[in-house]
Amino acid sequence: LLHGASDIAFSNYGHEWRKMRKIFASEMLSNSNLDSAYNLRRQQVRKMVADTYEKAGGVVDIGELAFLTIMSSITSMVWGQTLKGHQGCAVKSEFRAVLREFMELLGAPNISDIFPLLARFDLQGIKRRAEKVSCQCDEILDSAINIHNSGEKSGQKDFLGHLLQLTKREDPATSLTLVQVKAMLMDIVVGGMDTTVTAVEWAMSLMLKHPKLVRKVQEELTEIVGLNTSVEEGHFPKLKYLEAVVKETFRLHPPIPLLVPHCPSKSTTVAGYT
Repeated sequence: LLHGASDIAFSNYGHEWRKMRKIFASEMLSNSNLDSAYNLRRQQVRKMVADTYEKAGGVVDIGELAFLTIMSSITSMVWGQTLKGHQGCAVKSEFRAVLREFMELLGAPNISDIFPLLARFDLQGIKRRAEKVSCQCDEILDSAINIHNSGEKSGQKDFLGHLLQLTKREDPATSLTLVQVKAMLMDIVVGGMDTTVTAVEWAMSLMLKHPKLVRKVQEELTEIVGLNTSVEEGHFPKLKYLEAVVKETFRLHPPIPLLVPHCPSKSTTVAGYT
């Protein structure tokens, strides 16, 4: 699923891991890159608000709404205007379906992890499903990359464009392979989507159980933002109570309670123990 552990989350600690982490932090998460994608995020949030308003008086699935919004926001930031029109919608729709199964497989308990001798039999079919999803992800990413390379790239400031530029560098210390680009794209999408959706669901659940919290958040929004103004990212530093609600949600229900497993790359002796 993760291109042979070529991504940041699961690759072995070493030169390549440090290089990818440095590139991701400096090239992808720089203020200029994030600012350039602000309008894309803004469009998706406004669309979510409009869709929710249309369902006033009905049932709103917060998890589904958050998933679609975050999925659209992340893919827009990753691909920018590379995928647009009917072709772009088709790719994004297919990617969304594949990602759902991808997330399910990542969290699925596998009996082969407990009894390695059973791995060859793939009793639950997880390996077969994972191989299928991996191929589908590769096809979608290859399609997006081909569209990007064959299209007009002037003025595009999406993450995919930045990563593809790194594959053309001659310096091994700052260049990436195409496999690493694909793995990093999956890190961006998967890492930023499931955790955020989970946090949104828990936050809304806790607030609905405590009406006083809802009123306080509404009062703060009215005071800081106003009744006739949309919430913008620039308002967040001033929304102290809302920030406290989010932090308390993370404390009570961390999206990832356990960190990605790590192990030493070589035997080490600490206090006489190996």
